[in-house]
Amino acid sequence: MRCIYKKRILDYNSGETMVEVIVAFTLLSIMMVIFTQGITWASKSEMNASKRREAADEAMLQVQRLIVNDRKRAIIDRRPSFVGWSFSDRLFYKKYECQINGTTYTYVVYEAITE
Repeated sequence: MRCIYKKRILDYNSGETMVEVIVAFTLLSIMMVIFTQGITWASKSEMNASKRREAADEAMLQVQRLIVNDRKRAIIDRRPSFVGWSFSDRLFYKKYECQINGTTYTYVVYEAITE
């Protein structure tokens, strides 16, 4: 009876082998590298988008200042603010450009003729 009991203990081989553990660890390592690269790419993309958004906001502020200055000059000179930029017989347009960090931003402003 004692001999059967020892045989059951020796035949009971539950658990993982060393090869299974190494394969699982290798797969986990590969997945962690892919995940880390994805996080790094996402962080860089977010930083670039933030810089571009700030530059575009600054460019819009500069364009708004240019438009206000044009309007003030037009009031002083008593002339339409968009003289010479006829798009059609009922619409004028004017392009404003400004440079922020080496990038040129172009904005087009349209104004209806109300006369």
